[in-house]
Amino acid sequence: MASFTSIKYYSLTLFFFTIITFGQLNAQTIPAPICGYKMMMDQMESKFPGYKAAEQRSFEYAQSNPAFERNGEVYRIPVVFHVIYNNDKQNIPDEYILDQLDILNHAFRNTHNDVGQTRPIFQPLAGDAEIEFYLAPKDPEGNPTSGITRTKTDIEYFGDFSVILGGFDVESFERIKYTDKGGYDGWPSNRYLNIWIADEGFDFFGIYIPAVLGLATPPTFPQLPDNWPEGAVDGIKDGVFLQYQTIGANNPYKDDLMGLVSQGRTAVHEIGHYLGLRHIDGDEGCGTDGIDDTPVMDLSTQAADCPATDVNTCEVNEPNDMPDMWENYMDYSNDICQTLFTKGQVSHMRKVLSIQRDTLINGALSVNKEVRYKLSINPNPAMNEILINNIPEGGQLSIFDIFGNRVMNIEILRTNRLDISNLSQGIYNVRYVDGIKTWESKLIVVK
Repeated sequence: MASFTSIKYYSLTLFFFTIITFGQLNAQTIPAPICGYKMMMDQMESKFPGYKAAEQRSFEYAQSNPAFERNGEVYRIPVVFHVIYNNDKQNIPDEYILDQLDILNHAFRNTHNDVGQTRPIFQPLAGDAEIEFYLAPKDPEGNPTSGITRTKTDIEYFGDFSVILGGFDVESFERIKYTDKGGYDGWPSNRYLNIWIADEGFDFFGIYIPAVLGLATPPTFPQLPDNWPEGAVDGIKDGVFLQYQTIGANNPYKDDLMGLVSQGRTAVHEIGHYLGLRHIDGDEGCGTDGIDDTPVMDLSTQAADCPATDVNTCEVNEPNDMPDMWENYMDYSNDICQTLFTKGQVSHMRKVLSIQRDTLINGALSVNKEVRYKLSINPNPAMNEILINNIPEGGQLSIFDIFGNRVMNIEILRTNRLDISNLSQGIYNVRYVDGIKTWESKLIVVK
C-alpha cells in the first residue's frame, strides 16, 4: 500500500505540472502538509546519520520505564508563544492564543465538549493525561510577562518552495527561531515550552500556499536539555512551530487553509510529538507508532469530512482487530474528527515528562524556587565511577531515583570522585548543597 506522503506528493507534482501547462490554478485543490514531522526526520537523518536511531532509543527508553502510579498529580507546563509577524494579519491577537491554550488543556485533560463523539469502541481507551499548560508568568530574568512575545520581521514568508515536491529545508524553517535570521531566539528550552507562531507559506504564481501547518522537535536520547547539543544538528532549537492560521478555533484566517483545520487541534498534534508521540502509522504503510492500544492504520485519508465509522485500512483478520482510530490526535484527520489520546499515549507522554522533560513541570518558574546551578558530572552516562567538578568541598551530596527516593547520601563530601557501582541502570537526580548554593544534574547509569 502506498504511503500517505508518497500519494500526496505524487499528486502535488502531477497537479503543478497540469496547472503550469494549462495556466490554471485552483487554490482549493492544493493540500498543504499538515505536519512536517516526517519530512524533518528524513532530512535530519540524511544530514546526520543516526538521528533516527537516537530518537528510537529515546522512545524505547521512555517505554521501558515502569508506568508511574497515578495519584492525581497534574503536570503543569509553562508556555511562551512567540509571534513572528510581517503584517497585521500575521500578528494575531491575544484572544486567539488564549483560546488555543484552552483547547490544549481540554484536549490533554479529555474534557472538551465533543468528547462524546468518540465512537463507543474507543471510549474505554480515551485517557486524561493530567497535563496542563499555562502562560509563563515570568521571563528568563524573573521579570513579569504575559507569556507572549511579538517580533516584527522583514521576512514576509518563511516557507520553502521545495516542500510541494516532498522536500524540506530545515535551515530555512529554523530562521523563525533566530533573532539574527529574522525570527526570535526564544527562551531556555529546559524551562519553557517555546511555541513559535509565524507564516511558513510562500507565493506560487500569485497564489498563497502554506508550506507546513506545524512541526515539533521530539525528545531524543537520553534527556533534556542536553538532547540538542550545540552544533549536533546545525543549531536546531527545541520547541514547536505553528502556522498562524491554526491558532485557536476563533481564528478567522483558518479559511486560508482550505478546510484542513477548524478547532485549533494542530497544536494538540504537535505537542503530542514534542512529548514523544508519533503518527499512528509510524509514517509507514500500516506501520506502528509503538503504542500498544492504538490500532494499526494507514494515514491515507486527508479530507474535510471524517472517514466512515467502519473503515479499516489495515485489516489483519484477527479477532481483536479494530477499525481506524481517526479520532486520535496523532492522526492526519480533520480537527472536527479528533477527540482523544489513548491511555497508552497518555502513559508515554507522562513518562517523557518525568524522565526527559522533567525540568519543565510543576513550578519550575516559581518565584520562591531557589536558584540552582548545573552540576558538572563526568562521564555521563557512567557505569561505576563519576567525577564531580567545580564545587566547594564539605557540602552534602544526595542522589535520588526517578521516584524521588534518596538512594545515596553523603553528609560531608571530601572528594570529587564518587563510586556509583551499586546503582542500578537508570536515570537519577544528583543534588549538591554547600549551605549557600545548590547544584543539580541528571546522572545516567548504564550497565
